[in-house]
Amino acid sequence: MHRATLIVNASAGRTKNLQTLVPALMQLLEQRGISVNAAETTAKGTAHKLAAEAAEAGCDAVFACGGDGTIHEVLQGIAGTTVALGVVPLGTANALARNLGLSLNPVEALRQQLNFAPRAIPVGEVRYATRDGEATRYFIVMAGAGPDGALVYSQLGANKSRFGRSAYYANAARLFLSRSFPPFRVEYRSSDSDEWLELAGVSAMCARVADLGGILSRLTRGNSLLETGLRLIVVKPPAFIGLPAWFAFSGVRLHGRNLWLKTVRVSEFRCTPIAPAQRIHVQVDGEWVGNLPMSVRLSPGTISLLMPKPEL
Repeated sequence: MHRATLIVNASAGRTKNLQTLVPALMQLLEQRGISVNAAETTAKGTAHKLAAEAAEAGCDAVFACGGDGTIHEVLQGIAGTTVALGVVPLGTANALARNLGLSLNPVEALRQQLNFAPRAIPVGEVRYATRDGEATRYFIVMAGAGPDGALVYSQLGANKSRFGRSAYYANAARLFLSRSFPPFRVEYRSSDSDEWLELAGVSAMCARVADLGGILSRLTRGNSLLETGLRLIVVKPPAFIGLPAWFAFSGVRLHGRNLWLKTVRVSEFRCTPIAPAQRIHVQVDGEWVGNLPMSVRLSPGTISLLMPKPEL
């Protein structure tokens, strides 16, 4: 690594004093002989643009200094390039950082990654509906439709620096207890077949990481960033039974006995509303992006991610 860029989200949930943190991060890189510059985001979408500019300028690595949402934006700017993605955890959940075994101390997390190696990993690709037509996003943590999309949508405009885990869980409980979640159509092709299968679901989720953290930690056990397939989790209707059962059975590690849960390895899947008037929210890496219909597959391209070196 010779040239690096720090993309800093000043509004991230665990942002420290940037006037001291950013110089400390830059100093650590410079001490290792790495030329570095830092750029601060100013609005939603800025990190995407800054990452693309860093890649075009010939940077070897871009460090997303923020939460999973910041990582998501940086990913859009460097997916398909050879630029390595690094993580400086400043967010609330920090799911990717936790799955990489990173310290939640920003400086220590950066220090760890100086001993990591870039590895090419597959990333997910989501196509979804917007007011302007179909759009595409890449994801590295998770994508889903239904309650998780509705939860993320309900937080739009919230000050995430004040929206910690406790408030997040309280908002989730309020939402799930006060709203009904209609079923939608889920079609998928399993990894070993070209045949499309169909079922109804009130939630469809695909995660690339094994631990989402907190009370969500056991919902996606068994996943891996290195997998060359997708693991689809569908919660079956009715929502008032299926959703609580998902948490309850996951909590005691009895996923296989949950009659309201379907877990399958797929090459791709798509979700569409059963009724045209239904508005089912879609989230990608914890960011609300639009509504169904959506389709998900692994991207033909990859991302180069700084990861622990494999043990010999």
